[in-house]
Amino acid sequence: AARAAPAPTDVPMVWGLSGSWHTSEKESVMEAAERVKRTLGRDACIVCISGESEFRNADSKLLVEAMAVKLGAVLGLKAKFVTGGMAGVQETFASHCGDGSRVWNLLPVGQTCSYGRGTDICAGTDLDELRAIFGLVGDVYITVEGGPSVSLEAKDAHARGALVLPVRRTGGASNGMYEFPWAALQKP
Repeated sequence: AARAAPAPTDVPMVWGLSGSWHTSEKESVMEAAERVKRTLGRDACIVCISGESEFRNADSKLLVEAMAVKLGAVLGLKAKFVTGGMAGVQETFASHCGDGSRVWNLLPVGQTCSYGRGTDICAGTDLDELRAIFGLVGDVYITVEGGPSVSLEAKDAHARGALVLPVRRTGGASNGMYEFPWAALQKP
């Protein structure tokens, strides 16, 4: 079952009706991103998973399942996997990534993740703020398929120097559509 992250001790927090901690005062996008990084651990390697909320082809689903199993097994305990709590790519990854203890679901304040895997952490008041925060917290971004919002997340992350790894064979934004950052499409 999904669980809520423990409340940080260095910022005023309240327990929300959604069953998660969030700030009692409005925090900026940058402040929220920093809080999320502190919660995950400063020494963590944060891997963000981004993609379609509904698979466009069955091969992509099988690929995400295999990727989650392998990454969950081979990356050390310092690796934390962050989703946006969405169905499709993110839910599939979370469902196949070990026991779910290293999966974190980044959600707007007041929302909970419906797939019951990982730890929910709330930041931002709406999807626009959440997208901006998501683009600031990761060290690595793996994209599968995707539309305009996946492309925007990749642009934000790439612009600040994060490693963006699109799974090009899945199509959509991950293969260059929706103004996906060209440099991220090149082999690292």
